[in-house]
Amino acid sequence: MGSKSKTKKMKSYRNNKTEAIRKLKNQKKENALDIISKSVLKAL
Repeated sequence: MGSKSKTKKMKSYRNNKTEAIRKLKNQKKENALDIISKSVLKAL
């Protein structure tokens, strides 16, 4: 019984980790777009 709950915890941890990485990647894309748009606005 103990090992079953352990694998469940590991699965949820792995899911949280992948979701966090996905969120970080999305944030980086948004930040890059923000930086590009800001530099374009400054150039104008």
